[in-house]
Amino acid sequence: MKTRWRYCLAIGSFFVLSLTEPASAHDGWIEVPAIVEKGQVVTIALMLGNHTNEHKSYRLAGKWNPNFTKLMVIEPSGKINDITASLIDLGEDEEKTGPKGPKGFHIATFTPKTEGVYTVLAREEQVLQHGDAPKFRSIRSARSAFTALRIPRVMEGKKSTGFGRTFAIDNLMEIVPISNPIAVTQNDRVTLELRYKGNPFPNQIVTIVARLDGSASVQDLTTDEKGRVRIAAGAADSYLARAKFDERSERKEGQYDLSSFEATYVFQVFNRR
Repeated sequence: MKTRWRYCLAIGSFFVLSLTEPASAHDGWIEVPAIVEKGQVVTIALMLGNHTNEHKSYRLAGKWNPNFTKLMVIEPSGKINDITASLIDLGEDEEKTGPKGPKGFHIATFTPKTEGVYTVLAREEQVLQHGDAPKFRSIRSARSAFTALRIPRVMEGKKSTGFGRTFAIDNLMEIVPISNPIAVTQNDRVTLELRYKGNPFPNQIVTIVARLDGSASVQDLTTDEKGRVRIAAGAADSYLARAKFDERSERKEGQYDLSSFEATYVFQVFNRR
């Protein structure tokens, strides 16, 4: 049974940024080990990229903007931990030598003190406008999960529950696991649900990309009437699910001309024994 949690206040309000031109759209995702030992430090990485080949690669192309980002870990009990302040930048600034643009990624650490499934969420929201030009709002959400166990084994991870919580936010699109995403093995079926403003989102494309095989592994799946897609897990690897939706509106006071929603979910596939 799904449990609904509201964490709008914990995430905070959006920010306004004036730019000379709209920022390029990239996908942001979370990488975290799927199965960890209770009481040991877990490293959470915030990645940004996947911009080449029509968003069908796993390449890095910049960094999350920490000024507009919130990173949260929700414990099995439902307790929300805002670990944004602990983010460490492992890249270089834009003005450094090398390729143009920000380079690298951010990491943060978290220590799970109890057994169970932990949900990791990241959100970045910006409003872009130059002068009287149309307002462009970018809302990026990323999600993943891990289970903390006394004895971290894949077969124990298959017993995990509590992974399908939904987080009811009016202005967010997110990808939620319906089947257990923690200890997926080859040939397992993975079911994900795309939700938009708290409701299932049908007839939308969800793209699945394997990290190692990249564009050769891409699957474009259309959500059904329940907003769901079903994936046949391939070789042992890390898999990125991503979706994008642009919502246009008429130019009115206090509204945006375009809201661009991005959502990702990353799950790991293990070897079958």
